[in-house]
Amino acid sequence: MTTHLLSADHRLPGLDVVARLGAVAPGLGPDLLEAVPALRGVLVLSTCNRLALLIDADSWADTGCPAALHPDLPPADASRPAASDLAETITAFLAERAGLPPSRLLLTHLVGASARREMLAIAAGLSSMVVGEAQIVGQVRRAAETAAAEGTLSPELVRVVERASATARRVAHETELSGQGRSVVAVGVDQAAGHLPPLEDCRALIVGTGSYAGATVADLRARGLRDIAVYSASNRAEAFAAGHGLRAVPTGALSQAMSRADLVVTCRGTGGPILTTDVVAPVAADRLGSAGGSGRPLVILDLALIRDVDEAVGALPGVVHLDLARVRDAVPEAAAQQVTAARAIVEAEAADFERTLAGRAMDPLITALRAQVGRVVAEEAARLRPQAASRLALAVPAVDGRAGTGVNGVNSADAAAGACPHRHLAAEPGFETAGQTDGEPMVSLAQAERALHHLAARLLHQPTVMARRAGQEGHEEAYRQALELVWGLESAGENHD
Repeated sequence: MTTHLLSADHRLPGLDVVARLGAVAPGLGPDLLEAVPALRGVLVLSTCNRLALLIDADSWADTGCPAALHPDLPPADASRPAASDLAETITAFLAERAGLPPSRLLLTHLVGASARREMLAIAAGLSSMVVGEAQIVGQVRRAAETAAAEGTLSPELVRVVERASATARRVAHETELSGQGRSVVAVGVDQAAGHLPPLEDCRALIVGTGSYAGATVADLRARGLRDIAVYSASNRAEAFAAGHGLRAVPTGALSQAMSRADLVVTCRGTGGPILTTDVVAPVAADRLGSAGGSGRPLVILDLALIRDVDEAVGALPGVVHLDLARVRDAVPEAAAQQVTAARAIVEAEAADFERTLAGRAMDPLITALRAQVGRVVAEEAARLRPQAASRLALAVPAVDGRAGTGVNGVNSADAAAGACPHRHLAAEPGFETAGQTDGEPMVSLAQAERALHHLAARLLHQPTVMARRAGQEGHEEAYRQALELVWGLESAGENHD
C-alpha cells in the first residue's frame, strides 16, 4: 500500500489556518474520494490543534509514470494525478474548500513508512501541542469510526489505526508521559487558576457542549470546583447538564450566568464568536463597579479552535482572556526522559509494523502457491470419484453378493433376469457402502478429500512461513524466483490488490 499523511497543525501553518480547515472538515473524506480517483481510503483527524489526512492511495501514484507501470490505464488520465501532484491536488482542494489561497496552505506531507511512523507518534501524543496528551488516541479512534461510517476507511488504513492505538497503549503503560493529566484543557485551566482564588471557592460557566466540554467538567471537578453551569445556544444545555450533573442555563440568560461566574470556559467552536464586547462589557463593568459585584476579574478561557470569544474582549477592564494561542505558549516541557522512552517505543512499533507489512507483501505469492496446491488436491480428489459406469459396476449386487462385471456394469445374471440398472440400489440387499470390503477398511470420498486438504496444509506451512520471512527480510524477489523455478507459478510475481 502507499500511505500519505498530509497535516496542518499548531506548528505549520498555525492555529488560525487549522481553525479554517477544521470548520470544513465534516464530510471531507467522502468528498476527497470523489474528487481524487487515485485515493482508495481517507481518514480525517480534526482536533483543536491539527487537521491530518491519513490517505491510502494507488501505489502507482507515487511513480509519476502510471502508464509505465499500469499499461491497462489510459496514458493520459488527468483525473488521476501522479504522486508528484497528489499533495498539490489535495492542497488545492482544501484551500478552495476553506476559502484560503493555496500559497498560504502549507501542509506537511509524509509518504510510506514515514507517514505511518508519524501516525503512531500522533496517537501516542508525541506530536501534540501538549506533548503526551491522553485525549488524542481516542480522537484517532473516533476519526476511524467516522471514516468507517462514511465508507472511506480502507483495510490498509485500518491496520495503521490499529497499530497506532496499540502503540499509544504501550506508551501509556510503559511511560509516565500521559499519567500526569497532560492535556490542552489541563494546561488552560492551570493558566486560568493563576488569576483566581482557590478553585474550590469559585463558580464556573461552560459555554457550549463541544468535544472539550466533558473534559473541562472532569478537570474542574478534579480540582475541587463543584459549582458548574452550562449554556448552549443550540438548546443542548439541558441534555448535557443532565448527563454530567450540572445546572443548565436557560436560553437568553447568558449574561446573568456570566455575572455570577468567576471562570467562563467556551468550547463551542462553531460559527463566529458568541462572547463579543457587547455581551461581556456590561458584565465586567458590573462586577467591578457595583456594590454587589465580586470585585474579582472575569476569567474567560476559550478552548475553541474557531474562536468563541472576540479578541477585543481581552482589552476590557476586569477581564482576563485566554485562548489556544496563550495555552500553547504556556505548555510546560514534558520530562525529557519520558519523551525519549516514548519515542523509543514508537520507533520499535513502527519498525515492527514495517516488517509485518513487508511480510504481507508476500500475500499474492502465498495465494498463488495455495491455489496451485489446491488445484492439485482437487484433481486428486476428482480421481477418487468413480465414473458413473464404474459406480454401477461396483454397486449392483450379484447373485453371490458381489458386484457383477457384466455388460455395461450390470451383472450378467441380473441382466438376463431383466434387472434395471437405474433402480435405487442403496436399499438393495447385498449393497455395500464405504466402510469395509474384503476385510480391508475403506474411507468415504469426503474423508479422502479432507485428508488431501490436510496434507496440502501441511505441505504449505513451511513455504508460507518462509515467504513471510523473506518479505520481512527484503528477499521477496529471490523467493518468488525460486518458487517460479520449483513450482512453475506463473502468477508468483503478479501484484494483486
